[in-house]
Amino acid sequence: MKKVLLLTSYVTVFILFAGILPAQNLKYLSPLPESKYNMENSSIIIGYDNNLSRAGISLKVEGSVSGNHNGKLTYVQNNHKIIFEPAVPFKLGEKVTVSGLKDNYSYSFYVRERIPANLGEIFTERVNIETGSLKPLLRTSSDSPFLQDTLPEFVIQNYGETYSGEIFMVNFDNGHLNPSYLMILRNDGTPKFSKKLLYRGLDFKRQNNYYIYFDEQYYQYKAMDTNYNVVDSFYVGNGYVTDFHECILEPDNSAWLMSYDPQLVDMSKIVPGGNPSAIVTGLIIQKINPDKLVVFQWRSWDHIPITDATHEDLTASMIDYVHGNSIEVDKDSNIFISSRHLDEITKINSVTGAIIWRMGGKQNVFNFGEDTAKFSHQHAARRLENDHILLYDNGNFHYPPYTRVVEYEVNEVTHELTKKWEFRRTPSVFSFAMGNAQRLPNGNTMIGWGTYTKTATEIGPNGNLLYDISLPSGMWSYRVFRFETDGVLTNSGENNSFANSFELSQNYPNPFNPVTRINYTVAKAVNVNITVYNILGQKVNTLVNKFLPAGQHSVNFDGSGLSSGVYYYRITAGDFVSVKKMTLIK
Repeated sequence: MKKVLLLTSYVTVFILFAGILPAQNLKYLSPLPESKYNMENSSIIIGYDNNLSRAGISLKVEGSVSGNHNGKLTYVQNNHKIIFEPAVPFKLGEKVTVSGLKDNYSYSFYVRERIPANLGEIFTERVNIETGSLKPLLRTSSDSPFLQDTLPEFVIQNYGETYSGEIFMVNFDNGHLNPSYLMILRNDGTPKFSKKLLYRGLDFKRQNNYYIYFDEQYYQYKAMDTNYNVVDSFYVGNGYVTDFHECILEPDNSAWLMSYDPQLVDMSKIVPGGNPSAIVTGLIIQKINPDKLVVFQWRSWDHIPITDATHEDLTASMIDYVHGNSIEVDKDSNIFISSRHLDEITKINSVTGAIIWRMGGKQNVFNFGEDTAKFSHQHAARRLENDHILLYDNGNFHYPPYTRVVEYEVNEVTHELTKKWEFRRTPSVFSFAMGNAQRLPNGNTMIGWGTYTKTATEIGPNGNLLYDISLPSGMWSYRVFRFETDGVLTNSGENNSFANSFELSQNYPNPFNPVTRINYTVAKAVNVNITVYNILGQKVNTLVNKFLPAGQHSVNFDGSGLSSGVYYYRITAGDFVSVKKMTLIK
């Protein structure tokens, strides 16, 4: 059970509950001491080596510009952590000092100095690197006459008996002329379920008896029950934007997520000819608990130098030096991640945040044995039941390029790798981006080919072809899976606040500059109006005015054209009316 203290009336924050005895050791800190490029909304996470016992301690958080901070304090017993969320964001470029953690120990970290001006273009470019698309990321309307409104036509080839269950995929295309659909397909291509999306769809799969997918409309992962109602959302915190590449659920519905973090870096101090105002994108890994609180954060800035990128131009104006694309919770409860632009699988201690080993890339510690090709720009590294690691090797820098699925036996003590199995199509094919491999319970392997002309293939243990399915030319699916769809839970009943109540949430971040997000829940299909007013009661903007289905919704408010101050936002949904206050600081 967690214990939460809200401390909003003190200049200095005092923790006077289950505290720290001198014998207890710090196991984890976020942000790390002397770390750079931290977000203004960063929470401070302090982890100890065991449960906290009764003793009083004090915690002081002070910004070199903003002064002393108060905020919300959460005690997470099962993680042995204390989490402090500042009530007011830190200032750009300031040094933040935290003291009172243990005995007389204190440390400092640094907030990023500047915000990249073209964040929208950066996130569009991030997706373009992965998909090859040169078009805008978002559509303006799901009702556009240029959008066709039918499921894609599939080309299917059956070669043998496949594993049971249905195929999970989401289509998207390069020209944005066709809508994306969440699709659960039978082998003949007929849908057991389909849902049209307003924005491009990515990463649709089954986890924890839910169907989850990345919803680009809200930059969140959504979870659906067996009736295809959205019943939960998963998203990163600390001011970051949730990335589409991965969401992994723990049994308690904690979620591992990632974010791409563009920062302004003076690359002239790092490499000859480097751009002094380069936008360099790092990788953020977070674990959020069921209450959506960040309980673990790992940042590439703290552990992996920019120069470890294998094939990126480090003199360019935009550098995506990590490009993480999968997270796997290992059998020992640590995690490992796949990073395309490092050509690396990295194992990370999920308690301390320290790197355990690095496989592939410039800092490889493993002997690949006879597999001299290693892997290149890989995706979807997964631990198998036999303790091997399976991954989808795009092979961008094999010579000549070729794509395969490869399975390694891994000795984590001697750092020896043995290639136990691989699959390559004959003749060889090349998929420059996306893709995944899924080992099925009967030993078959489901392969999502990413940008190759075949969308997905199922093969037997000996590599024999069993099934191919292909989307129309120019249309792709980020990943493809096969799952059983019987027995998925329906989240309904008195405890389902999603289905039974109206709610207007506090905007986040708050205070904000210049964009904030407002989440709200409607219990039934109804016309919803959300309007923003200034302190004089004058209407500033109408954010929502339309008929919406029951469920969780979200809308962004951009105050870039307004002056600093207090504003109010009001929701009317049938008989439900609620008003909340937000603060714009410039």
